Amino acid sequence: TNHPDALDEPSDPDEERGVRTMINQPDGMDLPRLGGEFRTMCVRTCDGYFFPMSNAASLGDFERDQKNCDSSCPGTEMQVFYTRGIGDDSADMTSSVTGRPYSELPTAYLYKQPETLRPPACGCNAAQNFEIIAGNPPSPEQTEADVETKPLIPVPVAKADQGADPETLANVQGGRDREAINRLAVKPSPTTLPPPGRRKVRVVGPTFLPDPAAATDLQAPAPKAAP
Repeated sequence: TNHPDALDEPSDPDEERGVRTMINQPDGMDLPRLGGEFRTMCVRTCDGYFFPMSNAASLGDFERDQKNCDSSCPGTEMQVFYTRGIGDDSADMTSSVTGRPYSELPTAYLYKQPETLRPPACGCNAAQNFEIIAGNPPSPEQTEADVETKPLIPVPVAKADQGADPETLANVQGGRDREAINRLAVKPSPTTLPPPGRRKVRVVGPTFLPDPAAATDLQAPAPKAAP
């Protein structure tokens, strides 16, 4: 009777070596159809960081997983490593590219040492090349103007009562509300002039004309006073 987990263990060491050899073929020849499934991991070779990709992948899925690994960390070298069981030690997982175990990777577990310097491109953040997307980069003047520009916040405008009569609606639309109409209805108070000795501007007008009854006839000689 076969053990239920027999497929999780390599049946023959020679067969396992054959799997590694066929995976590394550069000419893209068909991989052997072996029973069982593999657990694949994406390994970032610059610092040894890895994360799971597939829990039940066949040999034919390795190429797919490699593409998914590359797209997860663009610009960084990624390799698919595989194991037979989920509980296997990560140091024993095997590279589908080199056929060597993870423990022989020069940067194995380097990501666990934060004090160790890593290449600037060692990461999984996609490169954001805005020059390609948007064309030429903005000039410094445009950048400063964009920083100083404040967002325009719309101010709500009160709407007139649609149930009001047409005259009231016209007054509201023209800015003639009740307060404005009351201001127009107020009669202006008469202006009181200061005394003549305190005026700074010479005032001319009918106020200074003599009374018609006492006006002097400039053409007739003035009457002489009686002795």
